[in-house]
Amino acid sequence: MIEETLTTVHRHQSQMLSLYHAWRGVLFTDFILKCDCTFPDNFFVTDRIQVGFVLDKSEIALFVDKVGAVATSSHQKIIDTLLAKPYDSDAMPLDRSNAVLVSYGAKLVRIIDLKERENTIRSQWWIYQLWLNPDLTWKQADYNNTNIIHVSPRRIWAPDIILYNSAANDDKLGGGTEKYKTKIAVNSSGYCTWMAPAIFQSTCDINTEYFPFDDQQCTLKFGSWAFDGSELDITIQESETGVKEDIYQNNTEWEMLNVTVTREEFKYSCCHHPYPTVILKLHLRRRYHFYMVNLVIPCSLIALMVLLSFILPPESGERIGLGITVLMAMAIFQELTSNKLPADSRFVPLLAKYYSTAIAEIGLALFATCVILNFYYKEETMPNWLKTLIFRVLGPMVWIKYKYKLSHKVKKKRRNQSLLDDNFELSEFTGNPFPESGKVEKKRSIHETHREENGLGSCHEVDKRLSTQCTRSRTQSTLRETPIVNDHLDGCTFDESLGAQMTNNIKDWQTATKILDRLVLILGILITITTFLSIFLQAPRVREIFFV
Repeated sequence: MIEETLTTVHRHQSQMLSLYHAWRGVLFTDFILKCDCTFPDNFFVTDRIQVGFVLDKSEIALFVDKVGAVATSSHQKIIDTLLAKPYDSDAMPLDRSNAVLVSYGAKLVRIIDLKERENTIRSQWWIYQLWLNPDLTWKQADYNNTNIIHVSPRRIWAPDIILYNSAANDDKLGGGTEKYKTKIAVNSSGYCTWMAPAIFQSTCDINTEYFPFDDQQCTLKFGSWAFDGSELDITIQESETGVKEDIYQNNTEWEMLNVTVTREEFKYSCCHHPYPTVILKLHLRRRYHFYMVNLVIPCSLIALMVLLSFILPPESGERIGLGITVLMAMAIFQELTSNKLPADSRFVPLLAKYYSTAIAEIGLALFATCVILNFYYKEETMPNWLKTLIFRVLGPMVWIKYKYKLSHKVKKKRRNQSLLDDNFELSEFTGNPFPESGKVEKKRSIHETHREENGLGSCHEVDKRLSTQCTRSRTQSTLRETPIVNDHLDGCTFDESLGAQMTNNIKDWQTATKILDRLVLILGILITITTFLSIFLQAPRVREIFFV
């Protein structure tokens, strides 16, 4: 062993020092110490040890010459032999008849992140490269059966297979070979194996149309930059490529479906021969649970809150305030979550569509609230067509029945027009210049005749206690049948009739408000659910969830 050899040297040094003291004045020079030592495998004796004395006037210096080079490793011997000065690491081991064949493989370790705004993906790989270099061969028997040595990639030739679609500005994430820090394993047959871990940042054309239920396909393109297919060819090492369960680490946001690898050749205008490339295609699927809990469900709840305004009683005065509050909350929520949405003008994400639609629905609900409140505080008579539409058509649809009365203005108008024509005929016959007065007199005469025919007698024959009641009844009957007289009878009002009519009008409008509230509430729920499904069912993945 080396340690035993050095111990022997020190022992002989002590003996020679004793000899000097015994033979003072005698000079021994070039005293050669020979030792027979057995070294382990992979070590060789490369020099001898020389020990001598130097006699000086005052002292003797004992030194050992060339002690540092006792033995060397067989690995170093092979490297020194193979990589002697004539060898150039830039010289390609090219056979004139065949191109250098490189077997290439890449194992995916993990997906670090995928940035939608930058259209980039960062991933970690184990890169595998194998090629034959005929200049790096040796006989194992000449070097103690040494079969493999490890050499720095700067000292021997290595293929310049890089990432074509790199998106990094530095060497740490770039696609060049300088990022490989491991050594190359060379065996005695000249086969060079280079395995190295690497992190790549590459471009990725991200389609965010179905966000957050989207799948993405990212491509990594590897190939030689300097050598075309006539000088360097690439094949795929299947066993060293793809996703291996023993080394792959799952990503919290993306699920890796598969990795496909293909070999393609590209012809460029600069060169005569095509360039072989290895294309790794990653099929990723986004994990949507985070976005459902933090973005989709809160948005749906905010959109549904506006429907509560149709449950509140109109006299509470909080309907408009609730609608505006929900609208502002939705706008603020969209602003807070906008940084999580990918900024892509080519596609509108499903989540952005849902946000915009929800805001529009809240605005429509606020408009409907204003219309319904306007109905609630009306007092005039409701038009007949509106009564028919609300009470006859819409009421039964929302399970509300209401007995309503149509206005008889049309019938009264026709009846009054007939009486007016009779008055004009009578005025022409009697020569009365005031047909309206004649009409009143005629109406009064007709009324008295009618009473006599029915056995009631005239008003003059009624008891004096009933004369006032008779006159009031006759006047009311005349006014009901002849509205024109109303213009000539100041002070003749019917408070009880008008009050009852106003009460009926208010009841009609309030009932209409109740019907419209329930109708809009039901429609709002249906529209919200339909909007949600119609938007998110556009994503194929959502259709798989619902229908598989």
